[in-house]
Amino acid sequence: MNSFDDKTVGILGELLEKAHTGVEARLRKWAKPPSQTEQEKIERTERMVKEAIKSSEVLKSKDITVFTKGSYANRINIPSDSDVDVGVRLNSLYFNQYSEGLSDDDFGLVDATYTFNDFKTDLAKAIEDKFNKENVTVGSKAIKVHSNSCRVDGDVVALAVHRRYTSKTNYYEGVALKTIHGVIYNWPQQNYDSHVSKNTNTGQRHKPLIRIIKNLKKEMSSKGVLSTEVPSYLIECLSWNVPDHLFKKEKYKEMTLDCLDYLRLALLSEGTCKEWGEVNELKYLFGSHQSWTRLEAYNFVKEIKSYLEGCE
Repeated sequence: MNSFDDKTVGILGELLEKAHTGVEARLRKWAKPPSQTEQEKIERTERMVKEAIKSSEVLKSKDITVFTKGSYANRINIPSDSDVDVGVRLNSLYFNQYSEGLSDDDFGLVDATYTFNDFKTDLAKAIEDKFNKENVTVGSKAIKVHSNSCRVDGDVVALAVHRRYTSKTNYYEGVALKTIHGVIYNWPQQNYDSHVSKNTNTGQRHKPLIRIIKNLKKEMSSKGVLSTEVPSYLIECLSWNVPDHLFKKEKYKEMTLDCLDYLRLALLSEGTCKEWGEVNELKYLFGSHQSWTRLEAYNFVKEIKSYLEGCE
């Protein structure tokens, strides 16, 4: 078997780099996953949260799962993304949704004596004891741990188990976050699995597309030329709903424009995208339950596409 020597590999690399100049080089840089150093800081933040729980006299004996979720867990974050989300789930506390005819009684569940508010209070104390109180801010949804040279900013979120039952034996399991406005349900494992699957099916292009669009949004916002701001999670979901075959172009600019053009045309009509789902495929992407609208998504895509078309 023949192979290139190191010198030849280096020359080929230089030629390839020269072939991708201007906007293509910028897009290729944006498409790359987080660096190993950044990943180590993320892992350290998660590890220290686990240590905080083990050091808590109240929490160390409870059935708790700690995990990273959101863009960092899915490796689609960019430097300007919000803090890493660290979920801390109390596995003995449930917030379930049932199909008609089912209730807590069918599963032997009773009112909790150790409540969600108790859990969040004890978790906040454990985090303050571990990271020092001056490095921690307790908010209504998350317990913020401020960064240093060894870790990234972290939002530590107290969670309960959520199960959406379709029958007595079938359910989708996620997490529940109780707030003053009600309970929020999310499915981090389904999000993770779907991102992996989509990335594989698109030849490792789904996640790069998300990073590229996030960076385009960041650049346009910094220049004051983006009038429609949308959440990062909506960007993830828009990429999820682009057909796999549109990710095939070799050049990132062409691929990104193809995907944006599909989204622009599809978002013009409610009928075209009314069945679109979030990445987890457990919630519709558009509707009164969401904090964004189809029109906002359309305007955002249109602006991003127009901007990229003008980049050289």
